[in-house]
Amino acid sequence: MFKIIAKTAISIVTAIAALGTYGKAQAEAFKDKGGRVVFVPTSTEDAKQADGSIVRKVTSTGISVADLPFPFDYMKSQCTGTLLVAADGKPGRSRGICEVLSSRGDRAAYTYVGDVSGGSATWIEGAGAYAGIKGGTTYKLKVAMPGGGAVVEWTGTWQTD
Repeated sequence: MFKIIAKTAISIVTAIAALGTYGKAQAEAFKDKGGRVVFVPTSTEDAKQADGSIVRKVTSTGISVADLPFPFDYMKSQCTGTLLVAADGKPGRSRGICEVLSSRGDRAAYTYVGDVSGGSATWIEGAGAYAGIKGGTTYKLKVAMPGGGAVVEWTGTWQTD
């Protein structure tokens, strides 16, 4: 009877250990890899300044697709940022933060800064498969959509723990 209990206990511990490692991502590093994001604004709010310029708060949702392994293959982004618009209507600098969700629920965050032609983003934290993420990307605007949407191509170098 003791042998059966011992074998069962070992089997259970092995199964739990296997399940525990199933959800963990392995450390990975990527250099000069990229993809494409389509952003759609979900809300905008303008604050007119005394000089005639506008500070525009933009909240948007983005879907990123890349030919990379999970969790970088498909990512959903929720972004909040500001865009400075000059008095003559020309867009200027933009900056903000995005929260990323993988197709399996892992989360990360990055900040961005740029202008109408492109900019850079820096990973600031992550959990699950994004744990320990460090690095960043550069991005270029490919298409500006009516109503504020955008198609952006990005290339970057980063690593996870």
